[in-house]
Amino acid sequence: MWGRAGMSDKYSLTRFLNCIYGYTFFNALLFLEPVYAVFMQAHGVSDFGISVLLMLWSGGVLLTQLPVAHIARRFGAKNVMLFGMVIKAVAIIMWLLWPCLPVFAIGMLMWGVQGAIYNVVSEDVLYDEVCARSDTMSYERVLSRRKNIDAIGAALSSAGSLLMFFGYEWVTALSVLAMIGGMITVMRMHLIQEYSGITNNAGAISKSIKNAVGVMCASPSVIVMLVITVLVTNFSYLDDYLSLIGFGIGIPVQFIGIVPFFMMLCQVLGQSYAHKFTWVRPMWLYVMILVVGVLFAVFAMNYNAYGLVALGVAYAICACLKILLFARFQNMLPPRNRMEMLSFFSIADQTSYLFMSLIIGLGATLGSWRYSIAIMAVLLVALGLWAIV
Repeated sequence: MWGRAGMSDKYSLTRFLNCIYGYTFFNALLFLEPVYAVFMQAHGVSDFGISVLLMLWSGGVLLTQLPVAHIARRFGAKNVMLFGMVIKAVAIIMWLLWPCLPVFAIGMLMWGVQGAIYNVVSEDVLYDEVCARSDTMSYERVLSRRKNIDAIGAALSSAGSLLMFFGYEWVTALSVLAMIGGMITVMRMHLIQEYSGITNNAGAISKSIKNAVGVMCASPSVIVMLVITVLVTNFSYLDDYLSLIGFGIGIPVQFIGIVPFFMMLCQVLGQSYAHKFTWVRPMWLYVMILVVGVLFAVFAMNYNAYGLVALGVAYAICACLKILLFARFQNMLPPRNRMEMLSFFSIADQTSYLFMSLIIGLGATLGSWRYSIAIMAVLLVALGLWAIV
C-alpha cells in the first residue's frame, strides 16, 4: 500500500479525480438525452408508454443493485464500470437500427444495468478512494464537483436537439463516441481499494446483506436519512421529461434542448455552493423541501416559458439539498458495509422512481404534464411537513 506522502503519480488523488470526473462527464454527455423520448414517440410510443419505458429502466436498476456490488468485488470495480459503458453504447445503437417498442424496452433494461453500476460501484469507489488518498479533502466538496461535472455533461448533451437538423444518426454517433470516452477514462483509472478476486458465493452475499440490514436496524437515523434523501431526489426529478415538457409548452423539437440546458445550469449553481452549507441544521433543510414544493406548484400554475424560472430556482435549491442529504447519509455508513448499504439506497431510490414514473405518466393522461408537476408539488410539501414534524 502506498503512503499518502510518498504516493506515486499514478495513485495520486489528482489523477484519480481527473479519471472519475472524466467518467462522470462522459456518462452524462448523452446527446440522445433531449431527443430520445421524442424519437420514441415518433415511432408510436405514447406519453404513458414513455413512463412505462422509464419504469423498465428503473426495473433494470432494481434487479441488479445487490448483484452488481458483489460482481464488482469479484471481477473488479474498473471492469464492471467498463462493462456498463459498453452495454449503454450497444443499447443506443440498437435503437437506431431497430426503432420499435420491444427494442426500446430491451435497451431501457440495459441502461438500467449501467445505471446500477454507476449508482453503486462508482459511488463506493469515489468515497473509498478519496478517503484512502487524503486526510484533508472534503468528500462534500468532491461530491459537489462531481455533481457539477455531471450537470455540465448533461447540459452540453442538450445540443443533441440541434443535431436533429442533421439527423438522428448524428445524435447516435456522438452519443456512442461519448461512451467510448468514458471507457478510456475508466481504463486510465488506478485504484488503491480494489476488490477484484474476492469470492462471490451465495453465503458471502447473504452475510453481507444481513450485516447491512443490521446496520440499518441498529441505527434508525440511517433509515430516516435514507428515506428523506430518496424521496427528495425522486419527488423533484423531472430530468427525463424536460424535453417533453419543453415540447408541450410550444418549443420546436430542434430547440427543446434549451429546457434541460437551463435546468442543468441551475443545478450547477446549487451544487457549486452546497459545500458551504454543511453547517446548516437539518430543520432548515426540511424547510427548503417545502420551498421546492411551492416552486413546483408555481410552475404548474404558470405552465409556460416564463414559469420555467420557478422550476429553475427549484432545481438549484434541490441540487444543493441532494448533496447535503446524501453526504450526511454517507457519513453514517460503516466502511465495511458501504457498498451493500449503497445498494439498498439505490434500491429504495429506484423503487421511488418507479412510483413517480407511474404518477407522472398517469398525470400526463389528463392531457398535460402540468398535472404531473402539480402532483409532485403536493408530495414535496407533504414530505417537508413530515420531515419537520
